[in-house]
Amino acid sequence: MMTPKDKPDRSPITRFLAAAWPLLLALLLVIIGWVVFASCSALAPDEPAESGGPAAADFEIEVFGNENYEKGEVVRLSQFAGQPVLINFWYPSCPPCRLEMPDLEATWRKHREDGLQLIGIQSLSLDTIEEGQDFVDEFGITYAIGPDTESEILIDYNAVSWPTSVFLNKDHEIVRTWAGVLTEEKLDEIVTPLLR
Repeated sequence: MMTPKDKPDRSPITRFLAAAWPLLLALLLVIIGWVVFASCSALAPDEPAESGGPAAADFEIEVFGNENYEKGEVVRLSQFAGQPVLINFWYPSCPPCRLEMPDLEATWRKHREDGLQLIGIQSLSLDTIEEGQDFVDEFGITYAIGPDTESEILIDYNAVSWPTSVFLNKDHEIVRTWAGVLTEEKLDEIVTPLLR
């Protein structure tokens, strides 16, 4: 039988790894967190696109239930012809998406009488439709918002980071795309010219 005295000495590398594994694990978690956050919120451009950009692709979604829409009601972009539209791509477990939701709702309430329409498009890549409805209920969202069940809208609008917001003028031309969190102040700055 081998006694502790008879055990061979561990190599310096083995001793280092045994002592440093918690630190290495913490470092790995920080790197993973940074990658996830970076994929959720990219840096946004400072300059708007010119008026008269490319035409926005029409789409339809079945919306979540809220005070303005019945659950399962079909909403089409084309039904808002002649009105500026903000399309927001999000998903429930995205921290930056959660951060900007109150500002989106406030902007919608402030400018809806001026003709602004807001359509929220949930990505189903990480969360379920049920989690989307729970999210709408939690934040008290009252604009048209629903899941992109086939990811076709995400593809058509090239939404590759979350949140992403696409601003359409009254002719439904894309005049600006913003990847990342928007504050109420920045939303007002972008939306106000579209209402004229």
